[in-house]
Amino acid sequence: MNAFLITVSVLAPFAWVIYKLLRYTAKTIGDESPLVIVVTYEIDDWEYFVSFNFFFLFFFTLINLFFLYAAVFFQISAAAVSWHWFIRLCFLAISVYALWWCVLLFRLDWQYWRITRGKTITLDPADKSLEIATSQETVRFTAADVDKVEKHTPGLNSGKMVAGYHYFIFKLKDGRRIYLNHNKSYLDFAIDDYFKTVPIQYVPHKIPWIVAP
Repeated sequence: MNAFLITVSVLAPFAWVIYKLLRYTAKTIGDESPLVIVVTYEIDDWEYFVSFNFFFLFFFTLINLFFLYAAVFFQISAAAVSWHWFIRLCFLAISVYALWWCVLLFRLDWQYWRITRGKTITLDPADKSLEIATSQETVRFTAADVDKVEKHTPGLNSGKMVAGYHYFIFKLKDGRRIYLNHNKSYLDFAIDDYFKTVPIQYVPHKIPWIVAP
């Protein structure tokens, strides 16, 4: 029995990893991908905000608020000699800097939510079209309608905290600019295939802010 449990505990993680890899392949370039079938998705409030990254950011903010409170009301007031003050002020500066980053990330999340909410995205391999439907309008376009695709990403010098933020701008021939949040693993493969005749420009940023969507 013990040998069986040990075998299961060792093999189960590998089986889970293999399963996830197979699912990833199926959804990005396989039979369940936009390269083969019509794929429609919409990101709602729950899916966007109830995620590991958002929870981690929220938890990290609470921790730093606690550290800031401790630095101001306990550590500084307890400082007795000069080197105590130096350590306390350094701790205070680190807490303020970390909170500043938290504010930036919350602002970044809000910007990406603005180009995500209320949008239904449809990828159709039959005519290699991308459709973005909102309550105000529906835009459907193919490579023939697009002058250029911009992919805005974190740069080489960006921190890991902004590594997951990417977005596309489709510059249509009629002058419109269509923004799309890069929040699905298959988007890279689909867009590379659907718009392979269109110039794709990669635009790196220290922090990939969204400008005037």
